[in-house]
Amino acid sequence: MMTYKAFQIWLYVSLSVMLSSNRAWPTEKEVVHAKATKDAAVNYLRSLPHDRKIYVWPSWRRPYEVVADRLNIGSSIERYKALRGDLNGLFPAFATAQISIIAADGANWQKDIAMALTSSHLLPWYKDFVAKAEVSSNGCTAYKFTSRDTWASVGVILVNTLNFRDKDTEVLDGCVHAALDYLQGFPTRDRYFDYVTLPDATIRGLVIEATYECAAEGDETAELRERTRDGLTPLPSLECIVAKVAE
Repeated sequence: MMTYKAFQIWLYVSLSVMLSSNRAWPTEKEVVHAKATKDAAVNYLRSLPHDRKIYVWPSWRRPYEVVADRLNIGSSIERYKALRGDLNGLFPAFATAQISIIAADGANWQKDIAMALTSSHLLPWYKDFVAKAEVSSNGCTAYKFTSRDTWASVGVILVNTLNFRDKDTEVLDGCVHAALDYLQGFPTRDRYFDYVTLPDATIRGLVIEATYECAAEGDETAELRERTRDGLTPLPSLECIVAKVAE
């Protein structure tokens, strides 16, 4: 028969094994990592100018297109949808596109872009802009347009195939996912997009989630008292987003 002391040892070991194998219980390493990620997100947000305007979309749904998909950017977008879940908001454009991702050959950039734009569903003014837009030397460029300096309204991602042709999918995802996060509302330090300078995807995800929580709740410090049919308010404050991330 098992002694009481032996029973205590058996019970302790059994519970330890059960808890360590039950994924509903985070490990100490996971807890430490989660806290470090939150701290990094808060520190990034606090490094931004206090008056930084953060533009969200007025709807939860954003029609997008992929033009001249030589790099299989469509697969990268599917991975982004899985990464961001309901927050991604992307669905294929059947009429006007609000987000356009265009891959073009850097060796024949102007010609390639002009050809791509003939099949784009962007409105004409944005096509004219893209045709002459400056592109980053790292091959990953994003532009965000606003309506009334209040809402995000149109986004464009330009990918130079020469920079990513021989790279792994993780490298392409690094560009495309960071650019989509930027268009979703992730704030940058100087308003310009440079994907290699942004925090990693986990940190960006925390910030975007907090941003739309503030937009949905109606941030009391937001500049405008306006709410869309989807229940979103514009220009969530940096203070609200920091508070949400830190919770």
